[in-house]
Amino acid sequence: MALAKRISPAVVGIRGWGVPSEPQIFDPEGGFPDPPALREWQGSGVVVDALGGLIVTANHVVASATTIKAFLQDGRALDAVVLVKSARDDVALLRVEPDTLRALALEYPGRPDVGEPVIAIGNPQDWGQSVTFGIVSALHRSCPGIANSDLIQSDVRVSQGSSGGALVNLKGRLIGIVVARRSGFAFAVPVDAVQRLFLAAQ
Repeated sequence: MALAKRISPAVVGIRGWGVPSEPQIFDPEGGFPDPPALREWQGSGVVVDALGGLIVTANHVVASATTIKAFLQDGRALDAVVLVKSARDDVALLRVEPDTLRALALEYPGRPDVGEPVIAIGNPQDWGQSVTFGIVSALHRSCPGIANSDLIQSDVRVSQGSSGGALVNLKGRLIGIVVARRSGFAFAVPVDAVQRLFLAAQ
């Protein structure tokens, strides 16, 4: 599909490394915690400002990370830092060196219609970029662990590692950031949350 080919360079892989703040308990009876261990988190991200080097991703992918990298479709790996994040919306705004990036335009107003066709693009696990197609199933949904109860539910199938990926309409504009999946289906926070990140970063 020409649309997917046009917009896919704006979707990147995100990896974060760090030590979780809560220790793992390997001896619940004795109460002895595991020693701190480095963990890796994998997800996706969307370039939303090419000139500024701004990328939106799911906050849970980078919340405990001290080192973050964005992996572009052309093979480049760029160091990233968190500018601002929202635990309520489960989104975070990252900055990378703005070096020949491609960005997705945001759809304003960002409220899609139920039944509207949509495309999800992400980087599940180590498989590389993946594109799936479906429709908006419902609006104003909630998911456990996410305070925002205004999520977009779609029947687009996504895999683990797609968190932070793009939900796009057929005009090629970003309507949401995938933050959760239930039974394999995507739940996305609307672009209003991305706009709030922009305002908080100013």
